[in-house]
Amino acid sequence: MSIVSNHRFGRALSARAGVSAVALTCIASLGSWACSASDSSDGAGGSFNTAAGSTAVPGASGGPGVPTGAGGQSAGVSGSGAGGGISAQGGSAGSFTQGGSTAQGGSTAQGGSAAQGGAAHTRDHCLEGYDAEASDATMADGPAEYTKSGQVDLVIQPAALTWMQAHVWEQAHFQWHNIRRCSGGAMGATADPQGGGINPCLTNKELIPANQEGKGPGDGLEFLAMHRHMIQSLKQLWPKHAANFDGWEKFPTKASDVPQQWQAAWSAWAANITTAAAKADDPASHMSEAGFESEGAFGQWIQTTSGLHGALHFKWVRPNNTDHGLGNQFTNIDNFMFWKMHGWIDKVWDKYRAAKGKTPNDQDIKDAVLAQCRQMDQLALIVKPSLGGTDCTAAPVQTGVFVEKIRPIFEGANNKCTGCHGRVGPNANLTLGGSECVKSSDIVAALVNKPAIGGGQFKLIEPGNPDKSWLYLKVTGKAATAGCTGGSCVTGTMPQGGAVTLTQAEQDALKKWITDGAPAPQ
Repeated sequence: MSIVSNHRFGRALSARAGVSAVALTCIASLGSWACSASDSSDGAGGSFNTAAGSTAVPGASGGPGVPTGAGGQSAGVSGSGAGGGISAQGGSAGSFTQGGSTAQGGSTAQGGSAAQGGAAHTRDHCLEGYDAEASDATMADGPAEYTKSGQVDLVIQPAALTWMQAHVWEQAHFQWHNIRRCSGGAMGATADPQGGGINPCLTNKELIPANQEGKGPGDGLEFLAMHRHMIQSLKQLWPKHAANFDGWEKFPTKASDVPQQWQAAWSAWAANITTAAAKADDPASHMSEAGFESEGAFGQWIQTTSGLHGALHFKWVRPNNTDHGLGNQFTNIDNFMFWKMHGWIDKVWDKYRAAKGKTPNDQDIKDAVLAQCRQMDQLALIVKPSLGGTDCTAAPVQTGVFVEKIRPIFEGANNKCTGCHGRVGPNANLTLGGSECVKSSDIVAALVNKPAIGGGQFKLIEPGNPDKSWLYLKVTGKAATAGCTGGSCVTGTMPQGGAVTLTQAEQDALKKWITDGAPAPQ
């Protein structure tokens, strides 16, 4: 019997005590199961669909281990019913509740605390790895669909998603990147306002690594090693489904290279991305070129200077379905395509090493991966109280030029700006729409006369002067020649991908709105 699970998958996670959690309840009967989720504050949830094999999820004895330590609380999955957790096939109904609060101290250990009393076996997963999860026997192959606002996105299977949330991977990955954005001013001078969050550059200065994002080969190597740690861990946890976390053998160049759900939206890559991808797939032929001098330089080239990393993230975003999207910096690791792209990067790293006469099992790589595992565990201890939720109230109807002509540019299927600058987890803390809950007047207020992160002396929007407005310069491809000075200047074209996506008519409309003083909606 095929199991099809359809449930309302509200996007909320209890990261610390006091944060509302989604209750995910699964009732098993006669070899099949159905799930429903509820969140009393959720007003705009999506639907989550997955087809599993012919066997129901087996009963679980409590939940997976989570960070524990002095003063810390266990978090994650608590179960009741047949065997605890989801009931076994053909057994009596069991219930499954996701929630709880995360640890405040200690390091991640697979065993966690015993769910039914007694001491659990604690192991050093950074050195010993993980044992396979019980769900490895029943988890479906491939992605699961997550649908919202009429748009389908692909996420990893529910068992893996639940495990990552219980082990605070979303927050740890988010903070891993944030802590590397301190020196360039990208994190700003105040705490991240979303969800009552923190700014690790201010609150956890002792954890700031010397290697900052895009600043040199050291960061490039750490970028490669950290994602390898995550990929290896997931493959250990679900060895029968390792392909779920595996990357492309070669960079995708045609629609048939990607899952069916993305084939209709396929579009050609910009020429510079196609050229860079061909080099990445064949590093041995380019070892004398800039960006290939060392593994760290290669990692930096992949992550930043080549444009590949950003282009891959932008390629698979839905402008109005960002709860688990590649552009949502809070939760992008939930996305199935995150693992396809980072798995591909991991494979080209091995190709680079092979060209240098090295192997994936050399001690230097083991040491690099171990170091990033340790840092991920450290960063799990400074998680945000909340990574934002899907609950919201529809904004009041507003009118004006911005509402009628400018906001649709950002939310359009061609530009997909709100795939990375949506309501929750927006890049650079900049929201451009993507939800009926976002007021247009709030978008304008966050743009007009506000400093541009990565824009040096420029404001995001300088009323009356489009040529001094960083947003306009970025989306028209003019930032590189605008004379940015006085700080971090990230001059690449937006949206990411190597080419201007706004039509001439859209560029003209944006320019006129700014020239006319960037009037706010009414």
